[in-house]
This record gives sequence, C-alpha cells and structure tokens, in this order.
Amino acid sequence: MQTVEELVAAAKELPAIQREKLCEQIADSLDAPLSIEETAWADLAVQRADELRSGKVGGVPAEDSLAKARRRLGL
Repeated sequence: MQTVEELVAAAKELPAIQREKLCEQIADSLDAPLSIEETAWADLAVQRADELRSGKVGGVPAEDSLAKARRRLGL
C-alpha cells in the first residue's frame, strides 16, 4: 500500500483533467454529503473551470481582481 505522500506525488504527475476527475471521485467517496449550497458552489466551480479550459471565457489575474475589490471597498 502506498503512503498518502506517494499517492499525492503520483496524482501530481497526472494531466489536469485526470487530477480533476480524481478529486471529484475522492470527494464523492466522503461520508458527509454536500449541502445544497455546497453542491451549487461545486457545480458552479466545475462550470467555470470548463469555460476557462474551453476558451469561452478568459481568466483575470488575481492581482487585478483584488485591486478591483479594494477599490470597491474603498481600501
């Protein structure tokens, strides 16, 4: 049996789409079901990731997003 560290190292070698599927399968195996809100957020995250990967939408650098949020908050 592999250690958690070995499994993580092996998982990091997978292509991104396979890592995503692995994460989904592991999350699905957890005992605690997601709440309605958590399920909605997870679905939205998957949808947005798909849109980014397909090129339907473009990413925004984190610093740009944070600067915009600071301006809106008057910080």
